[in-house]
Amino acid sequence: MKTRYGWEPLAAVLAEPNAPDLIRAYAEELTPVANAMPVDPDWDRLCTLEAAGIYHLWSARVDRTLAGFISFFVQTHHNYKSTLLAIDAGHFVSPAFRDTPGRIGYRMWKTAEAALREKGVKVIVAHDNSIHPLMPLMLALGYEPRGTLFYKVL
Repeated sequence: MKTRYGWEPLAAVLAEPNAPDLIRAYAEELTPVANAMPVDPDWDRLCTLEAAGIYHLWSARVDRTLAGFISFFVQTHHNYKSTLLAIDAGHFVSPAFRDTPGRIGYRMWKTAEAALREKGVKVIVAHDNSIHPLMPLMLALGYEPRGTLFYKVL
């Protein structure tokens, strides 16, 4: 089993045969208020942001199969214009590749961190909306919990 991590164009990831299954599983597991916010990605907008150098997609592949991804918005923040941040725009590891030898999710984040550092990123902001909490993983990676997200359906 050979695992490879790297930046990939969104179009290449969406062309993968298992991409629809990953997106469906991601939606079922991670959408915080699915009844009010159905998953309906604006692929054209993301491709435009990717072309502008703002949206980046880090993938994990096992052999040639897409096993997971982390997407980031990489840009400065309006309050910190001299600091490049990477904001987690969505992350997922296929259930078939969780709890397997090689710690794919952990290594996916570690390799993404190194790649973001090479881009000049100083701070990564990640989130956890999962029914499978990521707190143990993120703490093991050295992240500090800050703040809480609140949702209210109107």
